[in-house]
Amino acid sequence: MNRVKLGTVIGYGAGDFGLNLFYTGLNLYLLYYYTDVVGLAPGIAGSLFMVALLWDAVTDPVMGAVASRTRSPFGRYRPYILLGGPLLGASFVLLFAAPVLWPAQPVIACLLTHLLFRSVYTVFAVPYVSLSAAMTTSGNTRTSLSGARMQFATLGAIATAFLTPWLAEQLGGGSLVRGYMMTAVIYALLAEAVFLVTFFSVRERADIGIQRLDFSASIRAVRGNHAFWILFASVVMSVVATTVFTKSIIYYTHYVIGEAGMVREVLTLYTIAAAAAVLGWTLLARRTSKSLVLTIGLAFDAVVFFLLFLIAPESKPLFLGFVVLAGIGMAATIVAFWAMLPDTVEYGEWKTGVRDESIFFGLYQFSQKAASGLAVGAVGLILQAIGYVANADQTADTLVGLRVLSFALPAAAMAAAAVIIAFYPMRGNRHSTIVAQLKLNGDR
Repeated sequence: MNRVKLGTVIGYGAGDFGLNLFYTGLNLYLLYYYTDVVGLAPGIAGSLFMVALLWDAVTDPVMGAVASRTRSPFGRYRPYILLGGPLLGASFVLLFAAPVLWPAQPVIACLLTHLLFRSVYTVFAVPYVSLSAAMTTSGNTRTSLSGARMQFATLGAIATAFLTPWLAEQLGGGSLVRGYMMTAVIYALLAEAVFLVTFFSVRERADIGIQRLDFSASIRAVRGNHAFWILFASVVMSVVATTVFTKSIIYYTHYVIGEAGMVREVLTLYTIAAAAAVLGWTLLARRTSKSLVLTIGLAFDAVVFFLLFLIAPESKPLFLGFVVLAGIGMAATIVAFWAMLPDTVEYGEWKTGVRDESIFFGLYQFSQKAASGLAVGAVGLILQAIGYVANADQTADTLVGLRVLSFALPAAAMAAAAVIIAFYPMRGNRHSTIVAQLKLNGDR
């Protein structure tokens, strides 16, 4: 039976609230923390971020292979939710505590703790996202699971975007470094409570076949699954776009619009708009197709970013209006990407005879993190190249560079992602037909 109870859907989705307390904290504030709180040069901070993310990306497929071969009374993936949660919280605290614990060597401290966090994040996140393929083979149910995840993810992102700067100020006692560290402690405790709810809510279906896999079988599954690789390429371009936009927006609002504290409002509004739109996009995907929703979302955000580049708004209300539109488009992409990914598992099984969920989820995590790492590194290097100086008036050329960085580059990347996904082979009811054929052939 493919149906999953509502409580299970909610419990599974809640896990991404905890993950986004960490993920959003890193994505929105860590680069700024490195440059404007710790005092690292932008090029060094961006390069440090890039190295850590690339390491994270490389370990994802490895963790995928490990998770696929795990056998326990709790299943293949659930043990990592139970055991990985506390370690993830502790490593997140260390990430922000590094300058406090090792003030004489901030670069080395930040690099080592960042590498540690990314490693533990992989151990937890790859099995967590792989669960959706092991809980059901129903495309519509997977869309519901993806929608629940995105709802909770955006709620976590809203909480993090809005609360992080405020908590850092309130808890720091005059020291933002200490304030960010204490904020990380609060997030770690809250996330662990949520992870326990997820662990006890979900179950892996025993009737979804578990194959004894060797390395050559995994390679065969990966090589023969071009539906996955099209999704992979599209998500790389999409993540580059959103990463550059969210990383550079803190500099644009500070130095172009002229409100240093506006970033909290902007990022909160961005995530609220996404959260509000998730349900609508989820329903549309269930009634039409996930690939159509993805194409609409990618094209929509490409237009929004291009208009931002053309207009370069200095008016706060106008800029916030565009931010809302960007958040709405972003919601479509995250719902569709994560709902489409489990379907590529059956496509690969149909093509190659090999079922290996975690290798695809690991590679998918790799695509996101590698793209994000390269984009963050590029942001830091571009800031240095255009003459950015922290906490100082920027030159006219630097402000033009910020405009290109913040909007033109994301627009081009989103447009490329929309073109790539046009070649995706599973449209309409193709996935349902493949699942039925696999059942008929006795493959599951």
